Amino acid sequence: MAYTDTTAVRLLTNLTTGDISDADVTSIIAYATSMVNSDINVNVTRERVTYVDNTRQNQINSSNTIFYVQNWRGKFLADRDNDGGVDTGDVVVYLVASDGTETTATVSAIDSDDCKITLSSAPASGYKVYISYSWCYKDPATPDANIKLATTYLTAALCYKKIYDGLSPEQVYGNVRFKRDLTVDSKYYKLYEDSINKINSKSSGTWAEGEIF
Repeated sequence: MAYTDTTAVRLLTNLTTGDISDADVTSIIAYATSMVNSDINVNVTRERVTYVDNTRQNQINSSNTIFYVQNWRGKFLADRDNDGGVDTGDVVVYLVASDGTETTATVSAIDSDDCKITLSSAPASGYKVYISYSWCYKDPATPDANIKLATTYLTAALCYKKIYDGLSPEQVYGNVRFKRDLTVDSKYYKLYEDSINKINSKSSGTWAEGEIF
């Protein structure tokens, strides 16, 4: 799973395998993914599960296994473990008994779009349930085109930085002078910043009331 791939990076940059190997680009994509997540995700730690609305009642009654986070409207469950996808490893659900004994529930499925979490078994009545998760404004599961583009831009910037670090802007071979644009990484990073601002913009039609951190 990844937000982007070597094909997208090479298409955007015209970098060849002679410039940088696929293995190096793939490693840089993984690093860029964690940086993108740090810029677009909001982390929520141990949010107590309570009633949200008539559809998302979050009942703890020994039979219900489906729970919703409070940050659901206009938002998506996000990639918390930085693997470039959204799956059960991106949420942690804690069950606390009346005597304070705490266990970790097994998450069987999550739905990023609905901000819905399904447990493998229903918590017993009288338990308190807490969820640690991350959310963002664009769909990271597909991923949204803006997230893919931002990750591609950042990967491009890091690739050029790796290639050009330590090189001089000019190289002379006899009567031939070669010039390098050593600012190209900064140009791609600026495109990345613009993409991140677009993703996080409240003017993108998202609903921000009642956000919980």
